[in-house]
Amino acid sequence: MFESFRSQAAQKISGWSLEEKVGQLFILAFPGKDAEAARPLIERYNLGGCYLSQDNAATFAEARQLTQAMVAIVNQRVDAVPMLLGVDQEGAWSVLTPQSTTGPGNLALGSADNPALSAQMYSVFGIEMRSAGFNCVLGPCADVNLKPNSPIIDTRAFGEVPAQVAVQVGAAVHGAHDGGIVVCAKHFPGHGDTTGDTHREIPVVDKSLATLMVEDLAPFKAAIDARVELMMTSHICYPQIDPVYPATLSKAILQDVLREKLGFKGIVISDSMNMGAIRHNFPPVEAAIIAFKAGIDMMMLSEEHYDHNDNYLENQLAMIGAIVSAVEDGRMPEAELNVIVERVVAFKLARLVGMPLFSEFNPEVNRKVEQAAAKAAVKILADPARNLPIQADKQVFVLQTTPLADYANLVNPRGIGPNQATPAFDYFAAEISAGMASDRLSILDYTEAKGWLAGVKVEPRQLILAVIENYPLPGEDFKQAASKALVAELAAKFGAQLVVIGLRNAYEPVPELAGHVCAYGSRECSARAAAQVCLSV
Repeated sequence: MFESFRSQAAQKISGWSLEEKVGQLFILAFPGKDAEAARPLIERYNLGGCYLSQDNAATFAEARQLTQAMVAIVNQRVDAVPMLLGVDQEGAWSVLTPQSTTGPGNLALGSADNPALSAQMYSVFGIEMRSAGFNCVLGPCADVNLKPNSPIIDTRAFGEVPAQVAVQVGAAVHGAHDGGIVVCAKHFPGHGDTTGDTHREIPVVDKSLATLMVEDLAPFKAAIDARVELMMTSHICYPQIDPVYPATLSKAILQDVLREKLGFKGIVISDSMNMGAIRHNFPPVEAAIIAFKAGIDMMMLSEEHYDHNDNYLENQLAMIGAIVSAVEDGRMPEAELNVIVERVVAFKLARLVGMPLFSEFNPEVNRKVEQAAAKAAVKILADPARNLPIQADKQVFVLQTTPLADYANLVNPRGIGPNQATPAFDYFAAEISAGMASDRLSILDYTEAKGWLAGVKVEPRQLILAVIENYPLPGEDFKQAASKALVAELAAKFGAQLVVIGLRNAYEPVPELAGHVCAYGSRECSARAAAQVCLSV
């Protein structure tokens, strides 16, 4: 993909020290909003890239200040090449929230089933992230929701039908390229057929390659056909392909399948090697060496920071130093190292040098794309009592089924994930309130709803809108038990007078007589779009 830049890359690295070559293969993270925290990594080791999160910058102004300072440190080198500055701007996960335009998330884009709209949304991501100084979106997720109870993929995927997901992934890559940014398909060869979370453990997908080709790999092939530059691996075991190693450490998967069978010519990056799947099962240096030999080009180490490890910087420096030692003592031949470094630098010369950053954009234009995508996604999946649109004679009760305490991990110090401080319920309630007379509307939080339910007498004019939510969180779960129990109580009491408002996926059934409106996402735009559908179909 970047072969025409290989000779130029070889010339550039010819004067680099061993430390500088090794450092170029690492994507690291650091705490806080000051670029000085990364200076030792950049100056001494010629660091290849950084994973940046909401913890590093919460606003566009903070992001520009940070990335400009990092670029200045890099450019002190005579032979500088840009660092890869990657962010999880993929819809259901985001950065610079709430200032950035997140869109409704991939599952909602899949529900809208409009590739042109998905391309527009990813173009917005590219334009806005470049404005912040980032040069890479770590997305789209090319995973297929084959196991709908996945705690970590869920609304991050475009859907559950491989061919349809493939169309959306291809559109997303093309759209992001239209927005001028580098993109990274993930989590190869597919994280959607697991109920495990690699932040915690190594999931196992016991499939043949032939089955994988049909069920999981079509979206990744679509990304490759769209000329995706980066491919992120998953820490998942596929024992019928490699009985020993997870994908990140597997030559059979990264070379034989990704490179040879699918024809990927770009850069292979690992998901964080400090995630539980790797850290709890392999010695760190051994895992890193195996990964590089298997086909990893750039290695990400980010999770230690999110565990608030006080020795975070020292641990990253130690890992780079350990790989330097491994090259020096022959465990990792320097000739192999040079091939990888040349490939990485050639990619950067081709795609990062000269990328226009820090340009202004029109947020109103981007919000219109977001709103169109969210509106197109909403579906009325069931309305047996014909409760929708809300009729003028109804007394409407909007109920929050999630206890306030269960939102505690929605925004956390890790900076990864939705980064959405306001529950989706609040946006839904606000939009309903704006469209209805107040004397016909009651909005109850979870505690109020429980108390009201205990004493209310059912009357025919009552219409109950019960809002359910879910959010994919790294290494933890958004609690669901209380919400499910309350919906069941409401169904038992109100039957066909209940409409469940899903600000989440639609994989779990709702009670038999209830209506069901699904927005396929939990973003503000999705919540407001769902409310608009309830008010006027």
